[in-house]
Amino acid sequence: MPWPKSLSTLRERPYRLLWTARGISAMGNALIPVTVVFAILRSGGNALDVGAVLTCQAVGQVVMLPVGGVWADRLSRKLVLMAADAVQAVCYGLLAVLIFLHQASVWQFAVTYTIAGMAFAFFTPASRAVLPEVVGAEHLQPANALLGLTDSTTKVLGPGLAALLLAISSPGTAILVNAVSFLLSFVLISRVHPHRQAQRSEKQHFFADLRDGWSAVAQRRWYLANLLCWGVWNFAIAFFFVLGPVVMQNGHGGATAWSVIMVTGSVGSIAGGLAALHYRPRRPLVATNAAAVIGIAPLALLAPPAPLFAIALGVAVAFAMTSLVGEVLATTQQQLFPEELLARVSSLDWMISLIAMPAGYAAAAPVAEFLGMRTTLLAAAALIGTPCLLNLLPGVRSVQRFPDGTIGITGARDTDAPLPEAASAPSPTVSTRTPGPSGP
Repeated sequence: MPWPKSLSTLRERPYRLLWTARGISAMGNALIPVTVVFAILRSGGNALDVGAVLTCQAVGQVVMLPVGGVWADRLSRKLVLMAADAVQAVCYGLLAVLIFLHQASVWQFAVTYTIAGMAFAFFTPASRAVLPEVVGAEHLQPANALLGLTDSTTKVLGPGLAALLLAISSPGTAILVNAVSFLLSFVLISRVHPHRQAQRSEKQHFFADLRDGWSAVAQRRWYLANLLCWGVWNFAIAFFFVLGPVVMQNGHGGATAWSVIMVTGSVGSIAGGLAALHYRPRRPLVATNAAAVIGIAPLALLAPPAPLFAIALGVAVAFAMTSLVGEVLATTQQQLFPEELLARVSSLDWMISLIAMPAGYAAAAPVAEFLGMRTTLLAAAALIGTPCLLNLLPGVRSVQRFPDGTIGITGARDTDAPLPEAASAPSPTVSTRTPGPSGP
């Protein structure tokens, strides 16, 4: 039987193996947010220790993301993915053993989570950059969408499975399952044989490679503006996650109401992933930046606050938009940059996001105390609309999807200045052509 068009990428064995590996490791990782809290508390730690461990992991990721991006562009991305899986399997495996032996202490959690976070910083840019090596340019968006949909689904199922494992066993069991998931992912990725190897830039000094990645983004000023504006979006949406539970606790349903909101948000994320399998906007950046305004809903609805069903509906729609936009932006990035720079560009994207959201988490409560809850929520909602302003930039409007499914620049160069020599080789996925009969 023929595959549905949206699932046709699964016919490709390399992608099918990669998707399966990502799904298994994502499911294992989805157990950790719930498990680590109880693991630390049962090992004698407290809330401050939980925060310290999670901070160590986040810092490890942020610090190593640029390094991971450089090496994922220098080496085989398949090997980088395998190495990252192996390191995380060892980290979580050792931690599980320590928990089973009742020898785990807070500093051991901090060390293993920091190393695991560093390994994940190598995995993240490599996993996005490897995709054009296993699927054609016209199939990148459904390929991204399937991966994103799988991640969203595991985030819904993971906490429930973690709770079950905690009820029948110790936190060590869930952490061991996560270690095994990375081991299985390692085996599956080792069997991936990409259709082609992306061109590698000439070997040069590490910092020169790092500079070339940053320069490639900076020279496309409209793309840099896109990253920064979405960084502001991430900063603002963090206020929702911090202040939302406080609003619910103050006489609006408490933890039960907040759980309902989070569940509907997860359902929305899955719906957005399903939509990304089919929706391919003619002008990707115009569509995604215009859709950003939907993110105003969760914060604006909390400000009065609106009835619970209205907040839940607004969150579901906003989360669906976030999931859809993420896959469209990833596909656009993969086709507008030379393949030998993709991992470095992706690492910059992730780094801005990882810095912006923790900054929002830290700022939300003090700002609310100073300005008041309602004013703070409305101000954050106003910041959410920042990416919409990007549609005023000519570079954003010139990014177009062509009839063959590829994305390129119409009527303008995709850089405002020449690329550095190491990044000057044209990518087979970048197009600079004028609109044909199917143009706007």
